[in-house]
Amino acid sequence: MSTIVAVHKGNRAVIASDSIFSQGSIKVSARSKVNHQKIFKVKDAYIGFTGWSAMISIFQDMMERYPQKLNFRTRQHVFKTFLFLHSKLKDVYFVETKERDNQPVESSQWDCLILTPTAIYSVQSYREVLEYYNYWAEGSGTSIALGALHATYGLYDDPEKIALAAIGAACEFDDGSDFPAQVYSLRWRGNK
Repeated sequence: MSTIVAVHKGNRAVIASDSIFSQGSIKVSARSKVNHQKIFKVKDAYIGFTGWSAMISIFQDMMERYPQKLNFRTRQHVFKTFLFLHSKLKDVYFVETKERDNQPVESSQWDCLILTPTAIYSVQSYREVLEYYNYWAEGSGTSIALGALHATYGLYDDPEKIALAAIGAACEFDDGSDFPAQVYSLRWRGNK
């Protein structure tokens, strides 16, 4: 599992993640795993993944194959991007899209957080695209990280301090999260 957070405050925005990977009951730290990154730059956006690590490899391949199809400018663009990627998940990467017998739509098996210069989006496995005002968290440490984000947002002006406090709390109390943290920042241009 993982914890990924995104925060904007003032004219800066930050996305941060932990760096642990797990294989069943085995934890693989960043000291042992070369490709421990969970956040990737796509044009002027950053996208961080939680869940199955195979989905990261798939997304990296999609960045190379379909760069012109990756558009995160608005919530609707994000939705259309993941709708396109879903068709490739089935046809090219053979991803199992069924999670439950009574699910309303096929699952893309992706849970991710996207930070752009104007928005914070989360994308859930059924391609729900949600947009947030100041901060959000995804992954196994979501509840812990959200508590830390809420508690520190009014205390600090620096979004990196806020994000690192949330990742630190998740690494302390969530068994699916661990240090070191990865942090990326960009200039915030405000909501559209």
